[in-house]
Amino acid sequence: MGANAIATAMSPLQAAEQHLGSINTWPSCITFSLFAETASPRVIEYLTDVFSGNALPKILAYRLYSACNPEAANELVRQLFYARFSL
Repeated sequence: MGANAIATAMSPLQAAEQHLGSINTWPSCITFSLFAETASPRVIEYLTDVFSGNALPKILAYRLYSACNPEAANELVRQLFYARFSL
């Protein structure tokens, strides 16, 4: 089973932890932005900078954000996320 197939079978959080280490070691501002903060261009800019700076694949980063903050899983947020991640 390839790495992509394994990542698909895992939850987005488990797959992200494979790249970034245990969520227990992430700065609290990242977990707050993922789980509690209302989606906004500022939050998306911050998270995409963190994720892309740590080489987290774009699709995994968006799936993680959507899983952790289901209210933010909409088309506008997806477009902002992908546009920002591509910069």
